[in-house]
Amino acid sequence: MIDFKTIAASALIATVAAAGASAQTFTEYGSAGGWNVFTKTDDKTCVIETRREGLIVQMGILANQDLGYIGAFTQETAEGLEQGNEFIIDIDGDLFTAKESVMEGNSQGYSGAFIKANNPAFISDIANKQTMKVIDADRVFTLDLSGTKAAMDMGRECIMKANSN
Repeated sequence: MIDFKTIAASALIATVAAAGASAQTFTEYGSAGGWNVFTKTDDKTCVIETRREGLIVQMGILANQDLGYIGAFTQETAEGLEQGNEFIIDIDGDLFTAKESVMEGNSQGYSGAFIKANNPAFISDIANKQTMKVIDADRVFTLDLSGTKAAMDMGRECIMKANSN
């Protein structure tokens, strides 16, 4: 886990990974920066999601709101994914490490991995930089971060609205 202890309300949606829309209840909230924003009505959180090159990438905040996550999911085979493998994450030269959590074969046939984070520097990099590379022992995953700041702002708005009722 990327080790940062506090996620302030201003950084609620900042961090990356996800579960490929499994058995959770999602309601469309809006879109910004090429990302879609959904309310998770079962736990009053929100998730931002983009689909690129056969991948679903999601970012959000966990229900207890002290950790964010980011994940990448595909319908390809999940070979090589193992709980606890360490990722190196390079965001335009800023390096972070994190342990992966694996999700295999949800109800829509997606598998992948996600990380948890609460480091303000990591969150800021996701919002403000251009490219993230995630490196593990078997592969390199690269994500263009264009539009994440706008999507994270909308995600923050979504969480505030979901919890104001």
